[in-house]
Amino acid sequence: VSDSVILSTNVIHKYELELVPLVNTTVFINPGERWIVPLQTFNTGNGPDRYDLRLTSISDSEGNSVQWQVDVPREGLVELSRNDWQEIEVDILIPNQVDAGTYTIRIDALSEEVYPQSGPTSTKLRDFIELTVIVNEFHDMYIYLDETVENEVKTTAPGKIVRYTLNITNNGNVADTPSLHNHTGTRDGDNWIMSEIPGMTTLSEWQVTWAIVRNFDNSQAEVEEECIEVLSGEEMPEGQCVYIADIGEFVLPQMEPYTTLTMRAIIKIGANAKLETRPLGLKVSSMYGDMAEENGDHDDSPSWSGDLLDSNELIVTLRLRAPNLEIVEASVSESDASADVGETIPIRVVVQNTGNVHAVEVEIILCEDQTVEEIEERGCDDENIVYRQIIGALLPPDDTGVPNQVETYLLYPVTAGSHTVVVVLDPNDNVVEQRESDNSLEVNRELSSSNPIIDIAGQVVGKWALPTGVLLLTLSLLSVVYMVGRGRTQEAAQRVAEQSSLINIIKTEEEL
Repeated sequence: VSDSVILSTNVIHKYELELVPLVNTTVFINPGERWIVPLQTFNTGNGPDRYDLRLTSISDSEGNSVQWQVDVPREGLVELSRNDWQEIEVDILIPNQVDAGTYTIRIDALSEEVYPQSGPTSTKLRDFIELTVIVNEFHDMYIYLDETVENEVKTTAPGKIVRYTLNITNNGNVADTPSLHNHTGTRDGDNWIMSEIPGMTTLSEWQVTWAIVRNFDNSQAEVEEECIEVLSGEEMPEGQCVYIADIGEFVLPQMEPYTTLTMRAIIKIGANAKLETRPLGLKVSSMYGDMAEENGDHDDSPSWSGDLLDSNELIVTLRLRAPNLEIVEASVSESDASADVGETIPIRVVVQNTGNVHAVEVEIILCEDQTVEEIEERGCDDENIVYRQIIGALLPPDDTGVPNQVETYLLYPVTAGSHTVVVVLDPNDNVVEQRESDNSLEVNRELSSSNPIIDIAGQVVGKWALPTGVLLLTLSLLSVVYMVGRGRTQEAAQRVAEQSSLINIIKTEEEL
């Protein structure tokens, strides 16, 4: 070799990356849902690259920036050799509260060095990808209790009114005009099965109404605003809850997305309600229908069982507790049914409490000369109450279900004649009971004095003897007064006549 030359070539390090999504870059999704996007990053340059992926922007259809939770796992990125690649997953969580519409997410792939090394196009940005998220029109109603101010289990009694303060939220991303319903349950052994059809069904004496509670969460006085009754087709008052009477449905005013109304469910319990622990279902329904409807409430199913109990359904529990006072027996033996006036007749009375709580300080009376029907209608008149007694306590049945009976004797004071006597428990209705219809019982036979007719006659004579004697004495005194007065009048007239005669004689003598 007579000569040689060395040619030196400097190959420039070219940085080149390519982002490849493994799923469609457009998705239709609901608020609160998650979208996992797998991405592959290829090093198409001619040397190693310690690359980076960055979330650049999230914007709505008008270009306004929004804040979402998007996780790009940058801590797991590695240096890519030439023709090497890495796959990662971008985790996109759609906010629970987001308007329906189109949103764009941009993710950039950056090299560790700029390329070209100089010039106006010099940059680390090698590639980018845009993900299009279309948030669906979403309908979702919530009903729930604030446990700091309300309890879903309440103890009450038949005939009472119970109020539940509830929150109703439009968790959808469009305005909604929801309706309110109530559901009852039927027993299946030890379990309750909630009816899928709204209404009170067998609880015909029960009633559930609704009211909006104004100023509940501030210092102003709370106002309970009852729903206004209207008919179908009539104009609905703005901002008011209405009751459509002809279809029996309560409808709330239009609720904007993600707004909450404080409502009050007013439950009037039937007077003859069975003493038990009973569930009652309260439900708010979207105007767009349930999950069976296209674009309806996404988690509204007819069933109330287990996992199918939806966010727009709430089960409250009513523990019906009350005594139920009964008079089992009110009797007098035939031999004791009469006695002398002024004496007493013992009446055997047996009472019991068939309710599920005890009753204390229970008054019991004897009512004379009134029927059971009259007493139930207007009570026993004060002048007809002939005896009172207090029973300290009446306990409910034990675990066997057998009532505890209490025997007592009431003393009837005998008066002249024959009388109907009724035993009355709790005459002033101081005890709240399951039912009041069994609080009165007529004694098994009339009670009388020993000789009713003679005693009544003697009573009449005794009643009128004194007034008659007083009248006769008064007439006698008036006669005496009259006679004395008449005698004195005649004596005075005679004296006047004598004086007149004497005057006439004196005048005659003077004339002579």
